[in-house]
Amino acid sequence: MLDPDISAREAFAHLSIRDEDPTRLGRRRFLQLVGMGVGAGALLDGTGVLDRLVSDDQRQAWASSPLGPNQGVLVLIGMYGGNDGLNTVVPYTNPKYAAYRSNIAIPTNQLLMLNGEVGLHPNLTYLKTLWDQQNLAVVQGVGYPNPNLSHFDAMATWMYGRADIPVGPPGSGWIGRWLDGLGGSADLLSTAVIGSDLPLHMVGVGRQAVSIPDWGFDYGGGTDDHDIRMYNAVRAYSAAPSGRGPWFDSFAATERSQLDVTAAVSPVFADTLPTGELSKKMTIAARLINADIGLRVIDTSIDNFDTHSDEPTDHGSRMSQLSNGIQSFYAALNPAFASRVTIMTFSEFGRTPWSNGS
Repeated sequence: MLDPDISAREAFAHLSIRDEDPTRLGRRRFLQLVGMGVGAGALLDGTGVLDRLVSDDQRQAWASSPLGPNQGVLVLIGMYGGNDGLNTVVPYTNPKYAAYRSNIAIPTNQLLMLNGEVGLHPNLTYLKTLWDQQNLAVVQGVGYPNPNLSHFDAMATWMYGRADIPVGPPGSGWIGRWLDGLGGSADLLSTAVIGSDLPLHMVGVGRQAVSIPDWGFDYGGGTDDHDIRMYNAVRAYSAAPSGRGPWFDSFAATERSQLDVTAAVSPVFADTLPTGELSKKMTIAARLINADIGLRVIDTSIDNFDTHSDEPTDHGSRMSQLSNGIQSFYAALNPAFASRVTIMTFSEFGRTPWSNGS
């Protein structure tokens, strides 16, 4: 039973697949299995253990192909911790706004006005530019029945993608189920998460997104002669069935898969990246789109929205990071893809309408 007051960071951890998750077969997991003395006989005993350890995706070479002529790209920005929506898109004409938030209400003369009823937080300057260009939409009043203040429950609901969430953590998310629905037509680089963990919404029943750490890959990224010879050897032994059984072939395919992913995304990390957390992730996302390797959904995130005190300063900092991150994205994006990309922000919930004593 989870503590109902679990923090946003802990909730996200419970709703993510970690790099060391034992159901994912990678180089680290393979070495762990060898170290524990798990041999091919144990894995190929007819019980389906190998099928659970090695997904269909890992039995195939990594495929990547350009976007189709009518395909777009969705870039997600999760604002974890509970973004203060009322101080993001401010209903300044509603008298309850100032009455409920006497010590944290943003003065009307500081707002970036959208119309005669609402204005943006003053630090969202780039978003205001997008609004003026008719490239920004604001959707208000989005929710679901009977919400509570649990970070875990709220994150699970949005990641699952339906209000009728099952009892306990759901087993798949809305992007993951979309990926499942693509069936055999899906390239293995259809979806990616910029980070080391896969959040629930990027995990399907049979497929899941690729995790791309924001520092890049070590294995497969070397350029000296020794590394190149090793990579070529790995590709050679994985090029065709070995005759040594499915365990050997599955591991060989996994090794080749990692090399192929690294080859596809390494150019993204060749040039200097911004230092800001979200700006860095969004620049990586833009460069991945520029590479035109078939990515349809890219997930990014920024946390620390769980502000219980010093709200004007802390939330203002997050708003600056959000604005700068999106600006960095468009600065790096090839203009040829601009009309094909949609950025969507989301948060597990907002803050309460009234301010507290701190």
